[in-house]
Amino acid sequence: MDQNIWKNESSVNNFVEQKSLILTAEHNTQQLILDAALQEFHLHGFNGARTSRIATRAGISRTMLHYYFSTKEALFEAVLNKTFNAVLPHIQRVAQEGSDLFAMIETLVKVLSDMLEENPGLPSFVVNILNERPDLLLNLGYAQEENAPGLLEPLVEKARQNGQIRQDILAEDLVIHIWSLCTGPYLVSTYIAAKEKRNEEAMKAFIRRRRKAVLDLLIKGIQP
Repeated sequence: MDQNIWKNESSVNNFVEQKSLILTAEHNTQQLILDAALQEFHLHGFNGARTSRIATRAGISRTMLHYYFSTKEALFEAVLNKTFNAVLPHIQRVAQEGSDLFAMIETLVKVLSDMLEENPGLPSFVVNILNERPDLLLNLGYAQEENAPGLLEPLVEKARQNGQIRQDILAEDLVIHIWSLCTGPYLVSTYIAAKEKRNEEAMKAFIRRRRKAVLDLLIKGIQP
């Protein structure tokens, strides 16, 4: 009897372990696909991207690629969700901590700057997609854009009531200012590098130095 129980428990444990290994393998495969797709979309845009190249870069067959993502649109949406969803948890955390608006702005600038440093092609990628297929980006991004201003709005309202910022400051405008100031250098980085004769490392240092300038400009720009 005890032996049968032991065998049953052992079988259950083996099943759980195998299931865990399968889930881990699937997660790793999805990650490989998303990383490969990100590079492909950055290099070729949406229209020029090819699922065959994504599969080759990920080291899998096209059949397996379509098992995880049935269409190029679905893969594109997954890439964007993975990229932009990295920002929202930080906004939510600061909002839940009861921090003030200035702490939120500092967090947003840091998180967005870190994300752009890891994905320097993202701003030009977004611009290209807006030109090629604005429906894809706008339909996907609408909820994201609503989330960020929505989380900022209570902090903006509180800061207005306390006289910390001007009465005409809106959360939506603030999000646009933060995005524009953080992404701007990446959109013109090739021109700046050529004009100022800066190599890649010098450009990275230049953009990192801008973080404080961006933060100062944002905070001083909304104060009374």
